[in-house]
Amino acid sequence: MNKLNAGQKKSVHEFVAVAGATKANAMKYLKTHAWNLQAAVSDYFENPPSQKKTAAAPASTTTTFSESTVKEFFEKYQSEETKKETQADKKEIDAEGIMQFFGDLGIDPESDLVSLVVANKMNAQEMGKFTQEEFTRGMRHFQCDSVVKLKKKIPAMRQELLDAYAFKSVYEYAFRFSKEENQKALNLDIACAMWELLLKDKWPLLNKWCDFLNRKHKKAISRDTWNQILDFSRMYNSSLFGYDAEGKDAAWPVLIDEFVEEQLEKLKEGMK
Repeated sequence: MNKLNAGQKKSVHEFVAVAGATKANAMKYLKTHAWNLQAAVSDYFENPPSQKKTAAAPASTTTTFSESTVKEFFEKYQSEETKKETQADKKEIDAEGIMQFFGDLGIDPESDLVSLVVANKMNAQEMGKFTQEEFTRGMRHFQCDSVVKLKKKIPAMRQELLDAYAFKSVYEYAFRFSKEENQKALNLDIACAMWELLLKDKWPLLNKWCDFLNRKHKKAISRDTWNQILDFSRMYNSSLFGYDAEGKDAAWPVLIDEFVEEQLEKLKEGMK
């Protein structure tokens, strides 16, 4: 990747993150589509590199969805402690069952954003737990009542994450999903871990931001700060030059002002 410019390198990293492809395949598809990321990813999912043209298999005449089958799907992962419950919001899949669920989908929930897309469609309220009501809501949205069917939706979920508006929805949901019940703010350690999952391939300044917070802020992150960081990362992606705390950037919170001031001061010191 040494011969690529900064924008092309960023496109390769985003392609790999979204599609789970190798860098070689990412470059191949991006070059084919003149470095248009969305077109390249769409082509990758529609025509994967390992795909070989064979005689088409007979198409299924129906794509049935059964809520009774969703119940069986849920029960495969349900925690033993809740199997005697009668209310759907009391029956749940615990953290161990969730790991098995995503494992069966071929997804690592600690590093793959698709896990957040799934949780968002369920409108799951708490990390480490899916109630039967939430699980059923999500599967109803996807029209899936089995692992096999849900696996087929994963490429579309990855494609969805390329859309700025859809990504913002997942990003904002992550705050509510990750914070502790009855708490208004998000624990700093968890906030940084979630930022790493969501923004590691999108914002080059992320490590400096989290380092600053751990040294200077040392407090939980509010919803407003969480939401504003996504917009800030898009406006000031790799450079903070041009930031004007007294003028056009006066609306950003003081915490961001202090971060920018420190980073620009460090740059000035490095130039001496």
